[in-house]
Parts: sequence; C-alpha cells; structure tokens
Amino acid sequence: MKKVYVYLLTLMALLLSILRANSQDACSPIGWATQNGGTIGGGSIAPITVTTLIDLQTQAKASGAKVIYVSGTMGSGVSTRVAVAANKTIIGLPGATLIGGFDVKASNVIIRNMKIQGPGSVDVNGVDCITIDGSNTTNVWIDHCDIYDGQDGNLDITNGANYVAITWCKFSYTNASSNHQFCNLLGNSDSKTSDRTKLKITMMYNWWTAGCVERMPRVRYGQVHVVNNLFDSKNASYCVRAGIEADILVEANYFDAVKTPIDLYQNNFTAVTQKNNFFSGTSGNTNGSGTSFTPPYALAITAAANVKALVSNATCGAGATMPNPTSCTCGNVPVNYTLTTNSTPSNGGTISGTGSYTAGTTASITATPAAGYTFVNWSGDASGTNATTTVAMSSNKNAIANFQLIPINYTLSALANPTIGGTVSGAGTYTASTVASITATPAAGYTFVNWSGDASGTNATTTVAMSSNKNAIANFQLITTGNTTIKIEDNATPSTGLCSYDGVLSSNSGASNGKVINLTNSTNKGILWKINAGATGTYLLNWRYVNSSSSNTFVMKLIVNGITINAALPFAKTSSSSVFANSTIAVTLQSGSNDIRLESTAANATADIDWLEITGANVTAGNCIAARSYHLAGVNKQQLTVYPNPSNNKIIVSFYLATADIVTITLMNAEGNVYDIISNKLFTSGLQQQQYEVYGKKPGVYTVVVNGKTGSRQAVKLIIQ
Repeated sequence: MKKVYVYLLTLMALLLSILRANSQDACSPIGWATQNGGTIGGGSIAPITVTTLIDLQTQAKASGAKVIYVSGTMGSGVSTRVAVAANKTIIGLPGATLIGGFDVKASNVIIRNMKIQGPGSVDVNGVDCITIDGSNTTNVWIDHCDIYDGQDGNLDITNGANYVAITWCKFSYTNASSNHQFCNLLGNSDSKTSDRTKLKITMMYNWWTAGCVERMPRVRYGQVHVVNNLFDSKNASYCVRAGIEADILVEANYFDAVKTPIDLYQNNFTAVTQKNNFFSGTSGNTNGSGTSFTPPYALAITAAANVKALVSNATCGAGATMPNPTSCTCGNVPVNYTLTTNSTPSNGGTISGTGSYTAGTTASITATPAAGYTFVNWSGDASGTNATTTVAMSSNKNAIANFQLIPINYTLSALANPTIGGTVSGAGTYTASTVASITATPAAGYTFVNWSGDASGTNATTTVAMSSNKNAIANFQLITTGNTTIKIEDNATPSTGLCSYDGVLSSNSGASNGKVINLTNSTNKGILWKINAGATGTYLLNWRYVNSSSSNTFVMKLIVNGITINAALPFAKTSSSSVFANSTIAVTLQSGSNDIRLESTAANATADIDWLEITGANVTAGNCIAARSYHLAGVNKQQLTVYPNPSNNKIIVSFYLATADIVTITLMNAEGNVYDIISNKLFTSGLQQQQYEVYGKKPGVYTVVVNGKTGSRQAVKLIIQ
C-alpha cells in the first residue's frame, strides 16, 4: 500500500508539472521576449494561408502586420531563404515544412510549429536553418519548431539581436550531416564588443538530441537563461559553453548521458550559475562559477527530474507538435478528413497518397501510368497536369487521375552533307503512319544536289513515310563554276595579302612551308589579310591549322570588313601538333578590296594558322599598303595602316621598318594638336604592330602620325566613332 501511495504521489507531481508547463504554452511568449514592450508578431490580424514558397516569401517580407499559416512542404535546399519582416506571425499547419531557412532581421516576429530542414552540416560557413541577426532585431519568439541539418548552425542569434525566446524546439542532425554539427551560436565573435548589453535570450523546454555535437548553446556576451531543457545527444562533446563575458543561468535542465554538460571553456565569462539541474549518467564538468544575472521576469519552472518525460513526449513535447494554429495545449484532438482517388480509365494507372489527413493539412498525391499509358491531368478535387500534386484537406476530397493510351511515335533525323553546306527543316517526332515533309536550304555558296538515306529525289522539299525511325541526308555542293582559288601563306608580305599578325612565326614540320603563325596568348589577338574580289558574291574561306593542346580554345572570331561574321568559328582539336586540319566557311565579299581578320576569343592559346585559301570570282591577294597615306623620305621607309578604321574600340597600328629605329606614334586632333601619345620606344626592323584603345575617346576625325628617329615620318587619317 505504501508503494502505491508513493507511486500516486509521483504521478500527481508529474501531471502537475505538465499542467504548469502547458500553462506557459498559452499562445504567448515567455522570458526575455516579454520584455522591451513584449512580442505579439502579427497580433489579431486575420490569418492568410500560403501553400507555395513564393507566396510564403512574398507575405513574410511584405510591410505591415500579418498572420501567416503555412501549409505543405516547400523549398529546395540551402538557397531557399525566407526573409521575415517586422510584425509577422508565421505558424505552420500540421506537417508544414520549409526546406531551407528563415532570415529574421526585423523586430516583433513569431515563428511556430514549423519543420525547418537544412541540407546537412558540411562546415562551409554556410547558412543556418534560422538566423536571428542584427542590432535592430528585437522581440523574437521561436516556438514548437523541429529544426535539423542546418548547413552552418541550426539556429544562431548574432550581431546584437535582443529580447529573444526559444521554446519547445527540437534540434538535431541526421546522417545528412558530416561535420560542424554545432547547433546554436549566441554571439559570433570575441571581438564583437558591441554585443555587450545585447543578446538577452531565454531558452526553455527545448530538446537537443541525436547528432548535436556542440553549441547547445555556445554564448558570448549575452544574458542567457537556459531552463527546463533536455540534453540527450550521444554525439555531444559538450552542451552549454560559456565564452567571453557570457552571463548564463543554467537552471532545472535534464542532462541525460551526455559529455561535459557545462563547459567553462577559457574562463573569460562573466558568470555561470548551475541551479537545480538533473544529471543522469553524464561525464565531464557539471559545475558553474560565479553568480549570474537575475531574470526580470517570472517563470513557472518544472522540476528538472520531470523535464525528460515532458519535453520528449511525441505528441505533446518539443518540435512541431501543435495540432492546429490556435492550439495552446497539446491535448486537443484534431479533425480528420478522407482523401479518395480514382483512375480513368481504371486500368490506366495507379495513385498514391489516398488516406486520412488532419484538417488544414495538405495531401500530396502522385499518379503513375500503367505500361502503354500516359498521365494527362487531374479532375475532381485536384487539378493540373503534373503527375504529383497537392490537395488542401478542408473536407473529404476525391481526386481523379486521367490517363490515355500512348500513340506509337517515330523519330525523323535529318542531316546536311557537308554540315556547312546548308540546313534541313522538318526533323522531329511523328506519329506512326504520318508523312513528314522536309526541306533542304543551301548555305551561301552552296547548291542542293539530292537526298539520300531514307529520302530520295532532287527536289529541295520531299516527304518521308514514318513507318519506323528514319534518317534523311541532304547533299549539298560548293558552287565553283568560273571561280579561282588563291593561297596566302604565313610568310606572305603586306604587299601580297598578309597585312599583320599579333604573334610570331613558329616552326612546325607538318606545315606546308615549315612555318605557322602562332598568335600571342591573349584575347583579341589576330591575323589580318587583304583580298581583292572580282565581284560582289559568295567566297569560300579555307584555313589550314593545327590546334592540339587540350587547354587551347577551339573557336575563333571571323571579322570581314569590320563586321563580325562568326563569333565562334570552329577550329576543332587536332590529334597532334604536326597533324593539320581545315576550317571552312562561305562568306559574302564586296567587289574590290576586303579585309579578313581572324581573332582569338580567350586569353589561352588557340589554333596556329598555316595558310588561308580563298575560292571565288577572280579573287587575288590584296596590297595592305597600297592605300596608305603620305610619307616623308627618310632612312627607314615606314608603311602605315590602321585597322579597323573607323573604330570605336581597339585599333592596331601597323608599319614596316627597314632597320631598327626609335619611333614615336601620336594621335593628332583635327586642329593639328597632339591629342595622345600612342607609343614612344625602340622598334626592331620588319613589320611592327602597336595596339591602342580608342574606346571612350571623343568621336571625330584624327590623324595617326609615325615619326622615326632617323627622320622618316608618315600619317594616316583615323575616324573614331
């Protein structure tokens, strides 16, 4: 009889403890969050319900007071952040989950009954599941949340945030976390002395469990009340740590088989008071040191021995356990509704997600088509064309998944031969027994010849009967009638078509004459040729090149008469440094003189050029210096060109020296005054080039003047656009 009496007394004490605890869960904050005017969030504003991430983000950051109910699962990971503005209450309906996190940098904010999932702690100085940050962030209450797998931390309070209460929250890490399982950082730096008098925080009825290694919490500067919490993580290296100037009251907590319940660290704290705590199977320090602050608020504190049963209760304890948004105790029985589903036709597929759901929750259903069928859409109490959708459970609901037989489709592929010869339209997917129409369109300088493969005939447009997968080949031919072909080697001169190049001649045993043009490894370095076309029309350009290094760039920019014709002309990788390939393109040249420039597009190496071959009507090599401006007689005759001209970006000044000379290059304005000095240095003999940036210069007509030390002088007009 005596044993029964003792048992009844113990049971009554536990029930009274639970009742006292629940009396503090009356939909209102506790502790420090009641100070500084209190914390009410959105207050009594009529609530709105959001079901998508974009709606939650929009409503949370909107101005003015709001009460926001969250329904369903939303977010995708570390980049999914919800910024919370001032005067907001965010409450999750049962099961509400945010995969990502909240950023609270405003005052008077409440977040309750949410599951907040991070991507796993990976020690990358990443983001927290909840960040409460900034000296303007005051009066924040986080309640009944399940917070786990934060990338950096689960919930951190930093940079002068103040008057915060964290209650009935469950903190953990799963096997998604590999390291840095450090849960709660209160104050982020020893040097942040501006946190003095800030970081006033109450943590009550929280549960630090599986996976938590450190920071439960780790405190700098703040006045922190750690009361009636449960610590049972078998991974813990310590629980509560006192950092610089920390003032902590550790009161009536349950420490269950953990290491170092209280870590005094470097003994530079203000005070740590250990009061009425329960230690079961722990190791390491359990003592405090000094006398901590006295809280300015009153709390009904549960006996430490009863905290474990209270906080770890699956239906009434820490975590997202509220059965509905207005629940103030854990004993209410939620209303349930039934979701039924049907398939049309019945053998078209199956549906998952049928069952009973708590009122206000969101059911997720997925339609899976049977073999030979495809999902079309939802009807009944569901809508949309996505195979997975959601249904808001405000009553009994029925969702219908509509399926249809899959028609047999075949693929028509169409190729051009050669690939630069033209294009083919009409390729794609066709239903069996249909007839596909395809058209061959020749590129400039080419003509269509005939079809081969699964198509035939000489008409540019033809048809293919789709009785199976088919492949049609359009054959093109280069137009060469009446044309001539010339080749400009890499050892040509400005008077025989090779105007300039930004680089050097290098030896290569595979080159036609044993040499190649090796451009400088920098952007916009190029080779300039001048071509005389017999008539305006299409001409074929053909470069022989080598481009063997895997680190090279395999495209170049083609500029004809100052206009970019192809910004990424292919110069594909060759198998070795002495095995050459060809790159060809058909272009339109004007009658008479034409400038052709091939340029690098990146800072790394590109193709080495052996020669350029041009095919077209009466084509001849141009004379780069024939149209130059006047020059004065001197020891070293200079042959001057400016390319491009006109220009609004970068120009290349090219000239020839018979012998080495000290040369000054100046830019004169229309009045004959020196506008800028382009260069003044010693140049060696031979063809010389000097780049000059005209971008940002005042538009107008200028003169580029080249003066040699030996007395030679030459000038050319330049137009800056």
